[in-house]
Amino acid sequence: MTTSIYKKLERSLSFTITTVMIVILLITDVAIDTWVHGEFERAMYNKASLLTTLVDEDAGGVEFDFAGEFMPEFEGKGKADPEYYQLWRSGEVFERSDTMDLFSTTTFEHQKLIVGTKLIKEIILPDGRSGQILYYSFFPQVDSDDRADFQRLTERTGNEQKPMLLAYALSLEKLNFLTWLIDISFIVAAITVVIIVRFVVKRAVSSGLRPLEEFSESLIHISLADKTAEVTLKNKVVELLPIQDSINLFISDNRKLYLKEQRMTSDMAHELKTPVAELISLAEVTLKFPNDPTLSKTFTPDVLAIGKRLENVVSNIMLFHRYTNKTFERNDVFDLSQVIARLGEKMPQIQLKSQADMLITSNLFAFETIASNLLKNAVTYSPENSPIKVDIAALADKVIQLSISNVCASLLCNEDLQLMFDPLWQKDCSRTSTQNFGLGLSIVKSFTKALGGEIRAEMEDDIIHFRLSLPQ
Repeated sequence: MTTSIYKKLERSLSFTITTVMIVILLITDVAIDTWVHGEFERAMYNKASLLTTLVDEDAGGVEFDFAGEFMPEFEGKGKADPEYYQLWRSGEVFERSDTMDLFSTTTFEHQKLIVGTKLIKEIILPDGRSGQILYYSFFPQVDSDDRADFQRLTERTGNEQKPMLLAYALSLEKLNFLTWLIDISFIVAAITVVIIVRFVVKRAVSSGLRPLEEFSESLIHISLADKTAEVTLKNKVVELLPIQDSINLFISDNRKLYLKEQRMTSDMAHELKTPVAELISLAEVTLKFPNDPTLSKTFTPDVLAIGKRLENVVSNIMLFHRYTNKTFERNDVFDLSQVIARLGEKMPQIQLKSQADMLITSNLFAFETIASNLLKNAVTYSPENSPIKVDIAALADKVIQLSISNVCASLLCNEDLQLMFDPLWQKDCSRTSTQNFGLGLSIVKSFTKALGGEIRAEMEDDIIHFRLSLPQ
């Protein structure tokens, strides 16, 4: 299942940012609605408190000092939005606004409240609109000038001051309109936020991933055959620089493998072409001179020798590829000294130096192949009858080192030492040898790696050392 980084980033960022913004808008909407309702109720409390200050009581009774010209909303005149009030004393209607007489409903429902308490509830106003009514129970105020007379009157009569009930009502239309306006604004803002966030995130993600797209484009045109080709970012992005370096290293390594494979293919074709050409030449000469007794005697041995040479090349190539990048089972226990001594029985120039009981748990077939190729290589590329020193020693961390040293007939440079383990590599570019094909050391390296060991070549003056390290 394929996934898209672009779409995943776009969706996750859009969802996250949109959710955060909507939550903020929702909290803001609730806070504003609460504030508006609170301000509306506070305005009702203030207006009711103002009306209560107009109620005055003295020894002569209770008076309501109201002037409609200063509060036209209670008169129902002009363009003022009608509001309503009603006062009760001892359960009887004491006073009410002129707006109550404009409609069929001329009184509000009486409520019994403890003095000093307030009650707010929603009602249907006399004009039919939805509204809110505030009930407030209070004692009428007594002027300071009349307070002494009023107190003497209450003491003489034994009657306590009677509370009054105020009902103040007004329409909720403006409040509802404002709250609806706030809610609609919230919805519009939320939709706008979704659209803007979607657009901005899409642009931001597209812009942010553009270097990655350019990076992919540059990879498309990379060719391993081009020795100078590498990935180069036009815009240096910190996050992509490690990837660029890793890919360039990967390209470099694979280019080396590609060139090595090309060289190996070319060398393999050369190795196979030479004996095939020899077979064709022998066949053509024999056909041209069928009665030549010399050709008749040498034809069969020559064909056999060329066939064995072909068989040897193919067998070594198959052996190399068969065990490349594989691991040998290490179940055989044997003495390295005995194996080297046995392999060098027909090589008198070998001088073996070893510690006692050099036992190792490894793969006997693989080790014999490695040691045999190293010894043959030393005999082949050293002057005739020159000594070949073989040293076996135990190192730290349970590692045994086999060192084979011989005088090198041809001078080798550091590059040669690195290339000599490559398949079909030969120092002689003309490949004049008919016995050596450049596969022995490559098989040694492949088998050493499969045993978990290391092999390296070192040059000291005219002496070459092959050092093989294997786990014990």
